[in-house]
Amino acid sequence: MTTERHQHLTVVGKPESDTARRAREAHERHLAKQAEKIERAKKAERRRAEIKAKADIQAAKDVTRVLLDTDPGSIRAIAAAIDDGAIPDTYVRAGTVVVVETPSGAIATDDDPTQIITIVDQSRLARLLADHTFTYELKREKLADGDSEVVEVEATPKGHVAAAALSSASWPKLAPLNGIVTTPVFRPGDGSLVQDAGYDRTTGLIYAPKLPLAVVPDRPSRDEMAEARRFVLDELLADFPWVGPSRANYIGMLVAPLLRPYLGGVPVPLAAVDATSPATGKSLLPTIMSKVYSGYTRPWVGDDVELRKVITSILVDKGGAVVCLDNVGKGETVDQPTLAALLTATVWSDRILGLSTSVRVPNDRVWFVTGNSLSIGGDIASRTVLIRLDAKMPNPEMRPASQFVLGDLEEWLGDPVNRAQVLHHLLVLVRGWIVAGAKRIETPMRTFTPWASATAGFLNWLAEPGFLTNRGSLHEVDEEEAQYGAFYSRWHELFGAEQLTAKQLHDSTTASVVEGKDWKGTFLVRRKDGQVPSAVGLGKMLASERGRYRGGFRLNGFYDTDTKVWSYSVTPMDAGVPEGAQ
Repeated sequence: MTTERHQHLTVVGKPESDTARRAREAHERHLAKQAEKIERAKKAERRRAEIKAKADIQAAKDVTRVLLDTDPGSIRAIAAAIDDGAIPDTYVRAGTVVVVETPSGAIATDDDPTQIITIVDQSRLARLLADHTFTYELKREKLADGDSEVVEVEATPKGHVAAAALSSASWPKLAPLNGIVTTPVFRPGDGSLVQDAGYDRTTGLIYAPKLPLAVVPDRPSRDEMAEARRFVLDELLADFPWVGPSRANYIGMLVAPLLRPYLGGVPVPLAAVDATSPATGKSLLPTIMSKVYSGYTRPWVGDDVELRKVITSILVDKGGAVVCLDNVGKGETVDQPTLAALLTATVWSDRILGLSTSVRVPNDRVWFVTGNSLSIGGDIASRTVLIRLDAKMPNPEMRPASQFVLGDLEEWLGDPVNRAQVLHHLLVLVRGWIVAGAKRIETPMRTFTPWASATAGFLNWLAEPGFLTNRGSLHEVDEEEAQYGAFYSRWHELFGAEQLTAKQLHDSTTASVVEGKDWKGTFLVRRKDGQVPSAVGLGKMLASERGRYRGGFRLNGFYDTDTKVWSYSVTPMDAGVPEGAQ
């Protein structure tokens, strides 16, 4: 009972009427509603203040804001933020957005760069946006007073939106990244040396040094160059049992990671290190380069499909400048079409295993294969620099380290100071050649002519003779070349310049059909099973060889327009091309 009512009852002395009670209760409800409305208004104002304060704090941060609204708008906003550099250490590599990261807890080795290049996919993009931007949606929040306010709510883009934002190959504002190098490189044009750590716009490379390297002078002195040459030739490479011009060929590959940026990223051929026996030092040659430049070594893979997977994985996931596919098996031939295609490609495209995503990455490595008595075939021979070692002794692994100038070379390379010494001398030599005019000597080598001509000029300046003069001997380790060469030679002995169809040639091996010819085991056989092909199969093999020179002979094709049949002959290469031959 209220005081008013109590006073009323006390004064009047009778109960409150129903009308008065209803009026009083209505008045009380009105007062309660008014009080509730005032409280809701206060609560709404407090929430508005919170929303504004939070928005002001967020707006004051030095961070890119990415608004997610409609799907098309979100795609454009995310793509613009990426292209504007909202995410640190982000670059474009062969049309693909990548981020450079330093892995936590990585097992550091001398051969691996400390930073890695990672392709930005949709899940990684979500994390990067969360870490480096304020990516948000606008949502309307109903307040206590019945009105509403627009609220910025942090959000993650939907998967298909993130994927679409990354799908473009054009990122005009992102800095192009050609790779990460752990050694200084020479800029194209003036040949100046990148010696400051970080991104270099001229080369498109990140220099992430790993070795305690002394500054290389812009103009090395004669004494410095003489000492560098002495060290490389008379100490570092003194104890390898080189065959023919193999030392010159190896030095050409040794400086390839330095020359390649200077030459504008031109293709570099395969280096094949062939030894007559195990423990001759064949694996140590690519190891020197891996220790100096960073690199990756893995066992040889002969299956072409598996080799493609390995190549893609290495180019996407592994850093460094050198890759060694070590120890080609006995009886295996290095002739994989995938490897041949890789060597002439400056950009490698493939589908990532287990995903529907395709990648394009620069092929910026120097590739090695090693083996004992290597067999090289297909298109690989013309894309290869041959380096041969022959210890000319049994059990070369028994040689004591004390017999070597630098002792156990692999152990010696384990010291970063020693690796830095090797690198410094190589840089001095290449810079000396550039200062001297960087003279080229024209050396035709298919796609690799720019590299071969520059390397020939460098080695001539270094007074190291013989570069690539053993190219002819590659045919000795090319089983296919040897087989066709022997076949053509015997063909010419048996038939001279006579024109024969594939069936006539095939029948010459069968005495019951015609007078058999003694091919003395030189007739072509199928690679898959070593059997003589059918006449149709032989025709297909010859059709792919028309006009080609092998073993000193040319295969000539003649087409009869009346019978629609091809016939063939072989002639010595110096005899010219017969009339009508194709």
